[in-house]
Amino acid sequence: MYKINFLAFLILFLFINPINAKELSPRIFVDAPERVCWFNSSKYSEGSLIEQFDQLYICSHRYANQPDSPLVWLKMNKQGEIKRLDLRGKIRVH
Repeated sequence: MYKINFLAFLILFLFINPINAKELSPRIFVDAPERVCWFNSSKYSEGSLIEQFDQLYICSHRYANQPDSPLVWLKMNKQGEIKRLDLRGKIRVH
């Protein structure tokens, strides 16, 4: 009789305790990562321009055909055109 009561209590305890733990646990909300370029510990949004050592840089997508690619600083030439890395026909191994 005592063994049955103990087993019943143990089974009931094991099934009810995890439910209470989920209800009482604090909820943590994580913000989505920001799409920014960093320079001198400051955040810059897409399209921002900086000049360093007489060279102009723009915060833009890493790849022109992928608007969801990460933002990076890309060099600009004197005419204001962005110099992008041409990956056609090349194999890159990281």
